[in-house]
Amino acid sequence: SASSRVRSSPAKHSKMADVDRPIVFLILLAGIASAVVVDNSVEGEPEIECGPTSITVNFNTRNEFEGHVYVKGLYDDDRCRNDQRGRHVAGIELPFDTCNVARTRSLNPKGIFVTSTVVISFHPQFLTKVDRAYKIQCFYMEADKTVSADLEVPNEMTTLFQTQIVPMPVCQYQILDGGPDGAPIHLATLGQTVYHKWSCGSETVDTFCMIVHSCTVDDGNGDRIQILDQDGCALDKFILDNLEYPADMTAGQMAMVYKYADRSQLFYQCQVSILIKDPHEECPRPKCAEPIGFGAKQEHIPKESRKLVPASRRVLRRKRDVNVTTTIDYEHTMDVRYELTAIEIAEDQALPSSMASSVSSTPICVSSNVAVSIIAFFFAVLLTVIALILIFSRSAGDGKSFKA
Repeated sequence: SASSRVRSSPAKHSKMADVDRPIVFLILLAGIASAVVVDNSVEGEPEIECGPTSITVNFNTRNEFEGHVYVKGLYDDDRCRNDQRGRHVAGIELPFDTCNVARTRSLNPKGIFVTSTVVISFHPQFLTKVDRAYKIQCFYMEADKTVSADLEVPNEMTTLFQTQIVPMPVCQYQILDGGPDGAPIHLATLGQTVYHKWSCGSETVDTFCMIVHSCTVDDGNGDRIQILDQDGCALDKFILDNLEYPADMTAGQMAMVYKYADRSQLFYQCQVSILIKDPHEECPRPKCAEPIGFGAKQEHIPKESRKLVPASRRVLRRKRDVNVTTTIDYEHTMDVRYELTAIEIAEDQALPSSMASSVSSTPICVSSNVAVSIIAFFFAVLLTVIALILIFSRSAGDGKSFKA
């Protein structure tokens, strides 16, 4: 079964260098009571179709549509933008394996959330006041199935089997401010210290192990860099070092914020493989060499097509070989994603108010000559004030004597 939930919010504006892409269009006219806006809007709620391999979003417009429908942050990707015009309906289809469509496993209720943010822009070149951004979310619920069959057992022997069904863990990827105990952040400055954290939650204790591997980062326009290989080993020590595993279901590593040239958005995607933990043994971990500098691999191959399989109750096979570098169980692997916006702060550029609390203040240093001048100035002001007080007090005393 599939259901959809839609939430609308005003479209966020951002400056863009290319004239052909939507940019902020603000006009301030002094002395004019009203401004002309695009005579169009969305009629009613968007129509969402949660398909088996894609999500389709359609908008009914009041007038003929002359703009664009695209995935937020991916306007330059033709696969993630629809430019059809001249009709009263505008829409876009988003396959699960493109356009940074996020998939998140849910434990209660059991299933998978598929999420994306779609922008509808009514002007062919600019973002304007009437444009809207919608967060589209489809939920694919797990169907519980019971299979029964007749079984004849010989009279001379009766064997009883009992199987316990354990739900799969739910995993997430976060980037935290400053360290393992920091708050999750989505906006950071170039060079800021952050902590990449992967964690999985389970209803059982001391049952599963997790391995993080196959991590990539891209700018949303096809420029993708691999930072962890398929064995879970780091490729570039300047970008991300080999991961540490402080617990069975937790991994992480400190790093500095970086960004693409002329691009601020970073889309991270990793894979987390779940393994059965052998009793009274430690969880297997990747056996990695020390990463070199500038070893990250740039990928131009399109993302492989992956079918959306609802979460199912499966009995995991135990992992025999602890050498993770060759025997990761890809059958029980899930994708985890995170988005981060990295900005550069120039000396004459004001820091956004939302980040003021996360960046420490810089002390102001002055030379000894400047300090002496400042102190002398304050003493001169103080002496002037005292002299004025004495003059006024004497003038008041002379006035009283004259009246007497």
